[in-house]
Parts: sequence; structure tokens; C-alpha cells
Amino acid sequence: MTDKPFYRFFAIDYVATGEGRSVWLMICRNYPPIDNKDREMEKFKEFVGCSHYFPGIDELTEDEFRERYTRFIPYMVAGMMQKKDQPFFTWETHLHFNYS
Repeated sequence: MTDKPFYRFFAIDYVATGEGRSVWLMICRNYPPIDNKDREMEKFKEFVGCSHYFPGIDELTEDEFRERYTRFIPYMVAGMMQKKDQPFFTWETHLHFNYS
């Protein structure tokens, strides 16, 4: 038995005057690094696509992620998370809110 979480939770919550709010979220399986590379983190960065946002990356616990972003997680994805048997499960979303 291991205490290692089954999933990993990444988020960037970016707010800038005149730009609105952008939120990138990713839930993925918690696989061990290969060749000392954190492949899941690299996938998240590739999804975000712009290194300007990388300093804002948070890796959260499941409880923290749910507390902050539950309203953005579709019902179907929340159900899949409960199963803890999804091989290669990854969910990504990017939301942008324009306040102008």
C-alpha cells in the first residue's frame, strides 16, 4: 500500500488588469518520473503553451483543487475521478473570462 496520490492536480489562475482572468486546469494520473523527467508537468506546460504563465503553476492536493475549482469541473469528469481506475486519464481545460 502506498500513500502516493492516484492523480495529480495542476492549475494556473492568472489575472491581469486589462486582460481578464485565464485559468488552466489539468488532472492526470500520478506516474513516476522517467529518466528524471516530470512528464506530467511537461504535458501541462505544453498545454499552457506560453512560458510567461509557468511561474504561476500550482500543483495542488485533490482537496485544494476541489475547494478552488469544483465549479469548473464537469460532472462527468468528477465521476471519472472517483473511480481511481482510469489508465492514462488526463483532463485539461482553459477558461478565459473577459471583464471588459
